[in-house]
Amino acid sequence: MSEPSLNFAKKGVRPASKLIVLAIASVALMLLDNRYAAVQHAKGYAATALYPLQWLANQPVNLYRYVSGFMQSQAELVADNKRLNEENGRLKLLAARSELQARELAEMKKLYGLQQSGIRITGGAEVISNSKDPLSDKLIVNKGSRSGLKEGDAVIDQNGLIGQITQVQPLSAELTLLTNSKTIVPVMVARTGVRSLLYGSGGAVSLRYFPADADLRPGDFLLTSGLDSVYPEGIPVAKVEQVSRAAGTPYYRVGLKPLSGFRSSKYVLVLPQQQPPALNPGHD
Repeated sequence: MSEPSLNFAKKGVRPASKLIVLAIASVALMLLDNRYAAVQHAKGYAATALYPLQWLANQPVNLYRYVSGFMQSQAELVADNKRLNEENGRLKLLAARSELQARELAEMKKLYGLQQSGIRITGGAEVISNSKDPLSDKLIVNKGSRSGLKEGDAVIDQNGLIGQITQVQPLSAELTLLTNSKTIVPVMVARTGVRSLLYGSGGAVSLRYFPADADLRPGDFLLTSGLDSVYPEGIPVAKVEQVSRAAGTPYYRVGLKPLSGFRSSKYVLVLPQQQPPALNPGHD
């Protein structure tokens, strides 16, 4: 018959007996560890032998920490990138608004300077629409008959003559640009005083009948001559860019550049029509 072995899993062993046996074994191992160096060496060898298993057992935890840290870093980078993009967009919008406000302020300062120059002015107005057709040569301003505007009034921007009021409503008015094909403006050369007529040419302006025997050079400026009752004298209109003699005609072929910003000006000044001088009755 074989000798009975100690089996802690056996149902007949009581829990108290298990505890006593394990406690005695633990005390014995502690005494051996303190008194015998061989046991300590054995522990070192066992730890060295088991280190690869410990390292392998720790890898899932390390991998989890690495993946968690990487995902957290990626999420933080995405959030920072989104925040920086939003901040960049906001700064660009503020810069654009500041630039627009600075341009409008400069435009209003120039208009105020014109207003202080002694020219009679009905009032200022703001361009609010390009009429029904954005490609047409008409604009809508936010002032009308209630502000004293009348059909035929001249309109200028910060650079010069822009056009003429052609229709008036109580709270708005239609502005026909200088480039309209029906526009005719009496002008003169600022340098020489030679007078002529400037015509609108559907998107441009032209000087059709300037005599070839008169003095005209590139760089000359054309001003309103004041010979009609619409445009006061001395308003800048256009700059001469090209001058050549037209073969077979007694006139120059002239290239002009309008001075006003037809599509870029936001604020304008309206000039009232001049009253023709009254004639004194003659005396016999």
